This record gives sequence, C-alpha cells and structure tokens, in this order.
Amino acid sequence: MAFEDKMNQLKKSMDSNHQAQVEKAPRISKSYTLKQNVANELAKRAHEKDMTASRYLESLLKKEFNCG
Repeated sequence: MAFEDKMNQLKKSMDSNHQAQVEKAPRISKSYTLKQNVANELAKRAHEKDMTASRYLESLLKKEFNCG
C-alpha cells in the first residue's frame, strides 16, 4: 500500500513538472546542415568564447532577431 501511494505521488509531481516546463519554454527542434567552412568558423568562435557551437549559434540568432 505504501509503495502505491509513493508511486502515485511521484507520477503527480512528474506530470505537473513536465507540464510547467512545456508551457514555460516552447522549443522548435529542427536539423540544419552547414557548409564545412561555416561550421568550422562557428566552432572556432564558439571555442574562443568557451561555448558549444549550438549555444553560440543560438546567441547569434537571438541578436539577429532581437529577441534577447
């Protein structure tokens, strides 16, 4: 009986936590291919700023689209 209660409690907390995350930050998952020279430059600049290439690209796009 205690095990079932604990499982129900966990399910409720997981569901509500997941729902809050979905509402908070909707994201688009899309894959793009970059030309090799562009990818290399992106990686080099990201490394200089101690960031991953994807995070650096995200920051560039945010600046370009004026969204933070």
